[in-house]
Amino acid sequence: MPPSKLLGVGAFVIGGVVLFAAGLFLIGDRRGLFKESFEVYAEFSKLAGLENGASVRVAGLDAGEVTAIRVPDSPRARFRVHIRIREDLHGVVRTDSIASIQNEGLVGNKFVQVEGGSEHSPRAPGGSTIQSRDPVDIADLFQQMSETLDLVTRTVDELKGDVQVAIQAVSDTAVEAKAMFTSSRDDVEAIARDGRRVAEDMRLIIDNVRAGRGTFGRLVHDDALYRDARRIAAEAEGVVANLREVASQARKAVADFNSSVSSKDGPAQGLAADLRQTITHARDAMADLAANAEALKRNFLFRGFFNRRGYFDLDDIDAATYRKGALEGKDRKALRIWLDASYLFGPDEHGVERLTEAGKARIDSVMSQFVKYPPSSPLVVEGYAEGDTEDVRYLASRYRASIVAEYVTVKYGLDSNRVGVIALGTDAPDSPTGTSWRGVALALFAPR
Repeated sequence: MPPSKLLGVGAFVIGGVVLFAAGLFLIGDRRGLFKESFEVYAEFSKLAGLENGASVRVAGLDAGEVTAIRVPDSPRARFRVHIRIREDLHGVVRTDSIASIQNEGLVGNKFVQVEGGSEHSPRAPGGSTIQSRDPVDIADLFQQMSETLDLVTRTVDELKGDVQVAIQAVSDTAVEAKAMFTSSRDDVEAIARDGRRVAEDMRLIIDNVRAGRGTFGRLVHDDALYRDARRIAAEAEGVVANLREVASQARKAVADFNSSVSSKDGPAQGLAADLRQTITHARDAMADLAANAEALKRNFLFRGFFNRRGYFDLDDIDAATYRKGALEGKDRKALRIWLDASYLFGPDEHGVERLTEAGKARIDSVMSQFVKYPPSSPLVVEGYAEGDTEDVRYLASRYRASIVAEYVTVKYGLDSNRVGVIALGTDAPDSPTGTSWRGVALALFAPR
């Protein structure tokens, strides 16, 4: 081989070696192999595609690489990542720094991002394990998004019917509101017109008052009229004062008269004594007259006369005599109306028999037929009641007759001397049943 060719081959080889060495230097320099560094560890439950030799960034600055990944020996253990970082960034990496696995872009390479620690935390010692945060896998994120979308879709399907109903209700309400507004528009317009008319009237009244027109306007603006009004008011006060004086004098006069009456020696005392004596004599005379009349009514010579006149005393008549027509005669006949107890009486809260409202109405109906007769006509309430013994029937029938007699006497203002009661037990041959009766019978002894 000629020397020139040997020289060319040697130069080529040397150039190649130089270029290879330069390439190795540049690669090693880029990976920081020629710079002073320190190593820390970070642990992750999943790597999300992180590989050995991946870049390491401290606070966003390229700072080293992943030098080793130790695979866990159990499912619960974590991947232990060996990280090498430039020594000049050691001051940034503190014990509270957090390492996380990030993507370069959406689908780029994975790298380890180490966040700078806090100022008060010490530097992370070489060979220590710093805190870490598991990466967010894009596939897991998409899966969660898909599940979320499915949930939203199901929810929308479930609510679609309710939403349609709600929208229909809102639409119906809007239609009803529109119809209501339309129907009430005339009323609103009428109210507005009335309001404007009232406002115009008020403004006219105020203008008249300001201009001194009308009684109130003249009273406001006319001083003479105002003074006359005050004078009339003052005179009225004087009249009232005079009336008070007259009233005081009248009270004083009455007091003087009362004192003279209370005085034992006054003239009024004598007049009052005479009046009291006269009244006492009149009361004694009336008592004597009543006693004499009562005696005449019981005298056999005058009893018939008084009975025909309407005077009677059931205390002197027993049931047998009454049944024979003791109160009837040539001038008087009995008008009798029978009322059943089931239509008149009912028990109260204590079980005591009382006159019911329906019973009162029945009695009122009977009395409407009796009121046309003279008030002097005797009215007898006959009581009828069942019972095991004679005394029981007597007491029960008299009780029924008494409460009915009290009702008609009070309501129709009858003379109690002309209203009587009599207890007749059960037997009532003249009743609608023909044998017995339970209730009362109102018997009016009217003129023939």
